[in-house]
Order: sequence, then C-alpha cells, then structure tokens
Amino acid sequence: MRPALTWARRHKIALGVARALAYVHAGHGEAHGSVRSSNVLVDEWFVARVAEYAVHRLLVAAAVGKADGYRAPELQSRGRCSPRTDVYAFGILLLELLMGRKASGELPAVVKAAVLEEVTMMEVFDAEVARGVRSPAEEGLLQALKLAMGCCAPVASARPTMAEVVRQLEEVRPRNSSRPSAIYSPAEPRSDAGTPTAAVV
Repeated sequence: MRPALTWARRHKIALGVARALAYVHAGHGEAHGSVRSSNVLVDEWFVARVAEYAVHRLLVAAAVGKADGYRAPELQSRGRCSPRTDVYAFGILLLELLMGRKASGELPAVVKAAVLEEVTMMEVFDAEVARGVRSPAEEGLLQALKLAMGCCAPVASARPTMAEVVRQLEEVRPRNSSRPSAIYSPAEPRSDAGTPTAAVV
C-alpha cells in the first residue's frame, strides 16, 4: 500500500530537493540540467535524493527534451541550461507536489486561472495535501504555492535563487509535523541511521 503523501511529507521532499539543487548551484556554479520528478528518489523516510546530475553536459538535447514539462521559456530559444532554468523546473516540481498533477508548462496557468475565477484555493491543492489542513496560510500551503509560481516566472531574472527557495521553504514548514528538527535538519540523523535529508546522486 502506498503511504499517504501528506503535506508534511511532500514539504520534506520539496525541501530536500531544494537543498540538493542549492548545493549544486553554490558549490559548482552550474545547473543540474535535468530536474524532474522522475529524477527524485525518495526512501521510506521521505528523504529525497536528486539523480542524473551532470548528464546534460553529455546529452544536452536529450536531457532537455525528456524534461519537456519542466522546460523554462528561455530554453525554447537558447537551449542552454542554467541555475535559473533549474529553478523553473523546481517550480513545476513543487506545483506537482501541491496539486497532485503531472508536470506541464500549463500548471502555472491553471493556478492563475483559479485566482482569476476566484476558485477556493483549497480546490487547487491535491485532496491528500488538503486533508486535515484547517488553514492553508498557517500550514504554509499558500506560501509554498506563491513560491512555486515565483520559481515559474517567465523572466529568468525574476526567479529566486535556490538558496532563497530553501530559506522560504524552511520558513513555511507545516506546523503539525512531529519532531521537526529530526525530520528536516540535514545535520540530524535519519531514523538514527546517520543519513542527511537531501543528496545529489
């Protein structure tokens, strides 16, 4: 049976991915180049690991093509990955986690349409995410949605850095998470096994 993907668990996955990408960007000053949900490996404790790092340097066209739903607008014309294209792809990934929908460049448009049509925001979120959440604002759901939309800004320079994404996600941790320090801190052991909460593999 598939474990319930609560907001707390999805938030942990998103934060783990964000930390891994921030590490790549800060340590090497280059892009991952192939950010998408199929490259996020999650174990039984919902510890996220990001795979296929640096593949784009060998197979740029293939990597970009496979990640079509995560493709930033500027990739259409220039075809070159950058840290900001990673941020866009992460924004789509975060929308996937929040909305429970497959990756698509249309996900940001769906959110914008919901706002314009004054749809109740809880209807935007996946039912499993919304279950048990009394206040989307207090639980950080609305802030996470705004962050995802910011990551998907059409103009690359308007997107936050992954370091900023990490900071914002850390600020909107679900309040109902049990043992938050053990769940989220990369310095804490995972179930006393000594594994950090994010990695690039």
